[in-house]
Amino acid sequence: MTGTLLHDPVIRAVDDNGSPLSGAQLQFYATGTTTPQAVYADETLETPLANPVVADSGGLFVSIFLNPAETYRAQLLNSAGTLIADMDPINGSQTPAAGSITAAMLASGAAAGNLGYTPLNKAGDTATNLLIVNSALSTTSAGYLGAPVNEEDAAYTFVLTDAGKMVRGNNASPMAWTIPPNSAVAFPVGTAIVVRNVGAGTITVTRGSGVTQLLAGGSTSKDVALAQWGMATLIQETANNWVISGTGIS
Repeated sequence: MTGTLLHDPVIRAVDDNGSPLSGAQLQFYATGTTTPQAVYADETLETPLANPVVADSGGLFVSIFLNPAETYRAQLLNSAGTLIADMDPINGSQTPAAGSITAAMLASGAAAGNLGYTPLNKAGDTATNLLIVNSALSTTSAGYLGAPVNEEDAAYTFVLTDAGKMVRGNNASPMAWTIPPNSAVAFPVGTAIVVRNVGAGTITVTRGSGVTQLLAGGSTSKDVALAQWGMATLIQETANNWVISGTGIS
């Protein structure tokens, strides 16, 4: 039988301030009981670990393997034996009971495998697997802290990853940038794209098939010219319907 690695390859116990809990303990029981249940140092389940498993001075635990045929209860304690978190059940699939992910579990790092990313507890922690999901734009969506620049100095068609960015052009000759229809690129309603022209050539923001583009303040759909030094913002207000507003546009 092959054991299951408990959550992450690295589990570190920290206090509410993000400081490591030296000598923290993880005590394992059979689910719903106080009957100790073995955990292991290897996936072959041949080398039992001491129970409780004790963290080093930096709050770091060794790799802990569970028997996938068993269901566990785990208690996180500090070095003095004071209970910090009680997690039950934990099994081979690493799925805790509904509502059992607590702040203390997050602080210990024990829930990271269930969340799908490593929680950030203190300054200096590195986020992993935190993605901007352009296809699910909402008022609570994550976003950029600024407007990353996408330099495009030739004919170009906007892509989904331009959402929230500045597309910047610098060409002495005219060029066209095209807004594709949603059938080709599924921009969510509310997508915003900044366009900027620093070159001598006019950039024409053109409409793909079925796309409308209105100058703010008007009701006529048209291709829009962006002159040198001009900058504007495109917003898709309904599917395939965009409005553009800014300076240097006509």
